[in-house]
Amino acid sequence: MDERAKWESRYQRASEPVYGREPSEFLVRSLPLLPPPGRCLDVAGGEGRNAVFLAQQGWQVVLVDVAIAGLARARTLGRLRRARAALVAGDSGALPLRPGGVRFDLVLVTNFHDRELVAAAGSWLAPGGALVVEGFALDQLGRQSGGPPDPALLWKPNELLRLPEGLRVVWYEDRLVDGDDNPCHRGPKWVVRLIARRPA
Repeated sequence: MDERAKWESRYQRASEPVYGREPSEFLVRSLPLLPPPGRCLDVAGGEGRNAVFLAQQGWQVVLVDVAIAGLARARTLGRLRRARAALVAGDSGALPLRPGGVRFDLVLVTNFHDRELVAAAGSWLAPGGALVVEGFALDQLGRQSGGPPDPALLWKPNELLRLPEGLRVVWYEDRLVDGDDNPCHRGPKWVVRLIARRPA
């Protein structure tokens, strides 16, 4: 089953949003380290929990995801919360590495483990812009609390620190956490989280 079919099926089968309606707790805590609201690209944003939250904070959000069913849920959530995001159906792994002069003040990559994309994302930022990445560490392998089952996709120790060239890392953590920030990832999980800023 290809990635599009996998996510379409997952979202269509679920009676409730797979990852919940509330934004990532890490994203919420990150707000003081981010620039003022501007243009945001939410990569592989799924059902829109983060995109809608950011739109409520004044961000102009473009959410890109491969699954039409996920984008439909994002649209519904946006209507319920009176917050609009531009929804784009497309393979986030195939985003152009030089997006034609478009610059973002925030690039958000949550639970999408694509090294090439994360390395390129820094070049999409406007001066002063921020890259926020949240995913699973290699230490998560074998746990039932989320993340890809393929070790090649999980973040290796300190790997994420080396990817965004030309950016200043202002937050990094690689640790086991107990919190449940969405219904799909219950139980202790080993996460990697990064915030990096392009110099103004």
